[in-house]
Amino acid sequence: MKKAGLLACACLVAQSLMAQTIPNGGFESWRVSSAGSTTATAKIVRAPYLWYGVDSLIIANGQTIGLALGISPTVWQQQLFKDSTTVHGGTYSAKLVTADQDTLGIFPGILSNSQAHVSVSLSGLGPITFTGGMSIGGTNVPATVSAWVKYTPAATTDTGSLTVQAYKRIGSVDSLIGLGFANIVSNTAYTQVTAPMIYTLASMVPDTIRINFASSKNTSRSAVGSTLWVDDVTMTSTPVALSNVEKQNAVSLFPNPATQCLNINAPAEQAFVCTLHSMTGAIAATYTGKGMATFAVNNLPAGSYYYTVTTLTGELLHNGMLSLMGN
Repeated sequence: MKKAGLLACACLVAQSLMAQTIPNGGFESWRVSSAGSTTATAKIVRAPYLWYGVDSLIIANGQTIGLALGISPTVWQQQLFKDSTTVHGGTYSAKLVTADQDTLGIFPGILSNSQAHVSVSLSGLGPITFTGGMSIGGTNVPATVSAWVKYTPAATTDTGSLTVQAYKRIGSVDSLIGLGFANIVSNTAYTQVTAPMIYTLASMVPDTIRINFASSKNTSRSAVGSTLWVDDVTMTSTPVALSNVEKQNAVSLFPNPATQCLNINAPAEQAFVCTLHSMTGAIAATYTGKGMATFAVNNLPAGSYYYTVTTLTGELLHNGMLSLMGN
């Protein structure tokens, strides 16, 4: 009866998933502006309407700080491009390129539906923060965000990413209540990637969804020239009452919170890959096993992690949030 009940709930959830429009998710409308400290050195930058890149901020702030360091204002590079030659649907796609931004180092191309803020000083690049995003209303909770992507990394170690953050205004603070992540690997033709959403407060409907694409994960493995094309971004949602229904295969992780060890219980013959992501989307650890397996996690910082358990071919078996308590 329990299995039948779970199957019925799973079918109900599947039937309740609804497509939701992402404004300008096909990147058909673009705007053009200039970035730079003076008219003579300003560079033309582009971004899809209602979407934003970080390159304009790097160029503008880099030129300003560069004046004090004697850096040529022409070294700062555009990283977000309007592309009409490599598209999945419609006329245009967004092209993101990882670049060496001089003294700031190797930096990924970033595309976001929220506004980016970054500070540049003589000591380097400050943290990137985002405000705004896509407003969410009603009683439906975003369940997945998908996009069609093509990715050509400049090094085999480089990967792109799709990160989705769900925020709820609680009091006077924008609180992160949900996270979705999809790794983007090398592919020579457009492939759809999907970030399933996991919520720490499943009974709440978020106010805002922030969607970020990056041509590299901004780690030591990032490679200059890694290029990511993004097109046709879509989202599904589900009624809040159904958003926390267990509908995944017979895979479990315990204990949660964990301290020293993490146990993963999969069907006896099921080989799996478990990946832990930090709340910023970076890969924190990867474990490979089969059936019932135990992994040491005491080398990881305490905090919250988003995890996925997939087959060796990438089929999603289970995902969720994991807390590590430290020693």
